[in-house]
Amino acid sequence: MAGLGSLGLTASVPRRVWAWGQWPAPVLPPMPGLRPLNTTVLALLREYTFGDANPYVWVQGFHTDGTTRDLQYRGVPMAHRANTRGIHCSGITFEVWLRAIEQVGAPPWLTPTDVLDLKETWYVRDGSRLGPVEALASRKLGIRIDRIDDLQPGDFVQFWRNSGKGHSAVFIAPRRRRDGSVRGLAFWSAQSSSSGIGIRYASRGVGPDHLASIHGVRPVSPVS
Repeated sequence: MAGLGSLGLTASVPRRVWAWGQWPAPVLPPMPGLRPLNTTVLALLREYTFGDANPYVWVQGFHTDGTTRDLQYRGVPMAHRANTRGIHCSGITFEVWLRAIEQVGAPPWLTPTDVLDLKETWYVRDGSRLGPVEALASRKLGIRIDRIDDLQPGDFVQFWRNSGKGHSAVFIAPRRRRDGSVRGLAFWSAQSSSSGIGIRYASRGVGPDHLASIHGVRPVSPVS
């Protein structure tokens, strides 16, 4: 992503910074004909419990939907909650997006088949490395964000670390140096370091756990 460089995760975040009132609200430019989902996304995040209430489970080569609940769209099953209650980053972010677009109002042309296809892209099962970015932007359900400076709270992001591992998350806030330049970001997702859902930081670095790239998308629903 242009203007970002390499980012990396820190191991933990003090609980005191988890107070939602400390995080900024989105400031969005006019988008004629589009209804942004950011505020709805952020409101939904507040409903989820941090930690192992829904434990993080990701096993390479073993498929689960990774959601906290069974999901339907227009009466058609979209995802199933695992018996273990295990969740993962792609599953929880997809869940939040689907809940948000249903609350705001999905475009009439968006069919259950479209959403199932979108899910495959979101989970990077179709070969795309952009996850939610490609899933939404290619279907006119999101605006791609190419600079970290332009990300706003409630945007979805896809990380890739220097180790080759990826991560799907919701952007919460930038992290800035004293001179005002961006050195990283705070994000919401499910990950092993929080034993489930939590807020974590990413920052610049060159180690294997630092991020090689990050891609963003602003979720929207076209207005009829």
